[in-house]
Amino acid sequence: MLQVSFHSLNGGFQIPILFISIILISLYGCESTQLSKIQGQEAYLIFPYPCDCTQVTLQHSYRIPFYSSTDGSSLSLSQDQVQRYKVQNRNDTENCALEFTIGNLLSIDQGTYISSVFKDGEIIVEQTYRIWLQVDFPPGKASCVVGEDKGGEWVSIDCTANVGSLSGEFECYQGGVWMLPLSDPTHTDTLLKQTILIKKSQPVFCCSSTLDEYKERCECNDTGLYITDDVSNNPCPPLSEITTMPLLSTLTENNQSDYYSTMTSSIPINTKHCKSNKGVIILLILLPIEVIVLILSLFFHYKIKTKIRNDNNGKDRPIPLQLNTSLLNGQKMENGSRKNSESV
Repeated sequence: MLQVSFHSLNGGFQIPILFISIILISLYGCESTQLSKIQGQEAYLIFPYPCDCTQVTLQHSYRIPFYSSTDGSSLSLSQDQVQRYKVQNRNDTENCALEFTIGNLLSIDQGTYISSVFKDGEIIVEQTYRIWLQVDFPPGKASCVVGEDKGGEWVSIDCTANVGSLSGEFECYQGGVWMLPLSDPTHTDTLLKQTILIKKSQPVFCCSSTLDEYKERCECNDTGLYITDDVSNNPCPPLSEITTMPLLSTLTENNQSDYYSTMTSSIPINTKHCKSNKGVIILLILLPIEVIVLILSLFFHYKIKTKIRNDNNGKDRPIPLQLNTSLLNGQKMENGSRKNSESV
């Protein structure tokens, strides 16, 4: 368990930070038991097992096993899964494992994959191995409609797409130029939404993307508006046909037309907008936690030092001498009687 230690001349102490360990595990997971992929990618899972076993099976969650080493290479799967699933049994003398590959990942592939090990018909529970596979998916294809008139030759378009498990946004290109969004992407339980500013009566091509993804103009072709039959319909025009914009300034509804009228033909500028950064998000989560832990640590450190100081002061304080007054008075009376007898 993660601990922070503070030491001083008078002693030291340790503070366990269990909740930080829990947060780190939830953010990063365990490499041997958790795997995160995006829909369409390939997943490669390895399940080690002892070489002296007599059978090993593989199953998805708690369904019937789709693979058994005693059945050879046959898989009990649907036709679609048979084409995408592949299991290889690496049975060497020292290292044995099932190598499981899933191609063209789909959301239905998400879940826990479990390998069970048997010896002489008895399951070896401690050799059971689990891998959690998470399959994230981007937003669906974009669909855009013409929105409000913005004056001059400019108009807004409202784009929507089915929401994905990954945060998303929209990209639009007109004449090979990336067009400015008028709003941040928002989403409901089912739809992703965003408003983009474009020029009227010119072909525009739009697409959805994740926040960590940048789609070039040639890739962005989910939907189009103001499409005609001439050559300008090409979503990926030659460089000589591309126009670009000057450096961005603050836009308002009053100066949009004036600003975009300054567009001139030139070499394109790759205008990329800010993307989310997972590392920054994790840092922002951990930073206040670390500050709180530091404050608590200093507080407890102060309390312990104060207690130690008080204990030391208690040890050094002199103990007052308490006399037995009755004994003292008796001794005085005895001395007085002795003096009287001598005087007589």
